[in-house]
Amino acid sequence: MSFDDEMKTAAKAETGGSYITKPCVEIVTLKSYKMSPKDHKGCPFIEVVFETEGDEKGENKLTSSSRLYRVREGDSDASQEFKNKRIKELFTNAGGDFALKGEAIIKSAVGGKVKALFKESEYIGMDGNNNNKPEIRTKIEYSFCVKADQEIKGNQSYFRSPLNDKAVKQLAGDLAKWNRDNDSPKSEATMGDDIEEETQEEEKGIGEAEDDPF
Repeated sequence: MSFDDEMKTAAKAETGGSYITKPCVEIVTLKSYKMSPKDHKGCPFIEVVFETEGDEKGENKLTSSSRLYRVREGDSDASQEFKNKRIKELFTNAGGDFALKGEAIIKSAVGGKVKALFKESEYIGMDGNNNNKPEIRTKIEYSFCVKADQEIKGNQSYFRSPLNDKAVKQLAGDLAKWNRDNDSPKSEATMGDDIEEETQEEEKGIGEAEDDPF
């Protein structure tokens, strides 16, 4: 095959498209999902891929991948209730059939549409260019949804989820340890206190990028 023909073939290939990069409300399709591996050591989860409707021509669609954490042994009653409601809300609104069992319920919702709010969430990450110094990072993730033909009611605060008190304290401790290990000046060791003062509003979840937030 000539290079010209090779490029013609490449032009027909489907690409993954772009990602949702800002807080928003969008009608999205549940494109796919995957369950956490059986040997996953953290909280079990369902990872869902959402896709927007795109422009008037159905092009320039955006995608987003978010995790719904499942109930695990040791969860509080409040945590179990929150997780179960969140899972049921999404798959019910997407047309999932809860008369089925287990994973079949999720499969029945794939291809369904919902109107979803995507928020910007803070979480604790590591700066790989600075000896893995703990830092606040942000990500866009699914928050909640209604049926595709319904309206979402709320206010601007729904679009942002800062670190809660537990995560702020964790970050302060991680920063203090990092400063000790890296012989940083004492002034840097107080950064956690500044962050705690700036983060007053508590949200559900500790904001970890990969771990169960409950």
